[in-house]
Amino acid sequence: MSKYVTAETVSPGHPDKIADLISDYVLTKALENNSSSRVAVETFLTGTKNGGLVLVGGEISEIASISTDDVIEIVKEALKITIKTSFEDFDLDNLSIYNELTPQSEEIRAAVEDDEDQGAGDQGIMVGFATNKTKSFMPPTFDMSRNIQKSLWDLQNSDEMLDLDSKVQVTTGGEKTKVVVSTQHNKAIDMEKLFKEVSDIVANNVKSEFELDLNPSGSFVKGGPAGDTGLTGRKIVVDAYGPSVPVGGGAFSGKDPSKVDRSAAYAARHLAKNIVAHKLADDCLVRVSYAIGKADPYELTIETFDTLKVEQSKLDDFVNKFVKSKGALSDSDTFTFSCKSNKGEVILGYSKINSNRISINVECECDGDVEPISFSAKYLKEILNACLLYTSPSPRDRTRSRMPSSA
Repeated sequence: MSKYVTAETVSPGHPDKIADLISDYVLTKALENNSSSRVAVETFLTGTKNGGLVLVGGEISEIASISTDDVIEIVKEALKITIKTSFEDFDLDNLSIYNELTPQSEEIRAAVEDDEDQGAGDQGIMVGFATNKTKSFMPPTFDMSRNIQKSLWDLQNSDEMLDLDSKVQVTTGGEKTKVVVSTQHNKAIDMEKLFKEVSDIVANNVKSEFELDLNPSGSFVKGGPAGDTGLTGRKIVVDAYGPSVPVGGGAFSGKDPSKVDRSAAYAARHLAKNIVAHKLADDCLVRVSYAIGKADPYELTIETFDTLKVEQSKLDDFVNKFVKSKGALSDSDTFTFSCKSNKGEVILGYSKINSNRISINVECECDGDVEPISFSAKYLKEILNACLLYTSPSPRDRTRSRMPSSA
């Protein structure tokens, strides 16, 4: 019997992703107002007999200074780029928008901020994964679905006969790759033309024989929150790697970096990608767990599924350096470069008494040996610290889709 693998992605116009986007808009605004803001926001959207409802709730620190007027403006801004068509039960000009944000719990605030080392904003399990089977280091079936969805999103935005809600599902493992695409459209759409356009998109992303099932329900005119309710965090499997990789359980959107559901999941993905990119293993899963208020994880597990290409000690050394590197940066005003026999070395925390000294080997071409030279660490810190978090398109960047978070 064939081993089937199925993965799904949805567009930014799907009601759950609209909810994610609004929550992240609130987060962005809060961090713009004060970079120390603590934010955990969720959004609910639904059609109603009175023209539709959007409810923004959650916990947010007072220093974020988010007003009801801010929430109304944020909701309208997000809907402007994710919905083309109003319906009677979700009318873009007649929505009821509610701000139910409340102050963050004092107990959570104290647990996160009172220690010298910032503690985790909640307990939980986070997973990161990478494979060398695709350029994106994503599972192949998920990668296909995601790439089809990206191209479909471009078509949806450029074709006036299409609206912005869509789903793509890909199943591999059989004689043919099976692709299911549901995309919202105008009543007067030419379905034969649409089938040809979507078939071309699929053919560009599936390099084997495939079978396309377009809009299995026959018609998909009413979409977005008018068709289904939207809720922040409901597409966590889509945000990660599809069902082929375990999911930790916590949603990503609307959460500041103190919420390890998001930041630790991105860091775990970053570590997994680096292990695979450095050819230490073909596949890698990183799993961490945290307790609220504690800075260090209770678990750090690395699983390579019998694909490890180096001695275990070398992998352990790589992981230890990766985990320690941020601490070394915080102690360092400079970084140091040296080269001997065309083998370069970047050293963080060059001082001999710095216990967090980190050495990174780099390829270089030098005319002779270079004795250690120190440079300002300001810009290197910014680059490396940014790499520890996911660098997705900003929610306010209207020119690009906000695709699954683990890209």
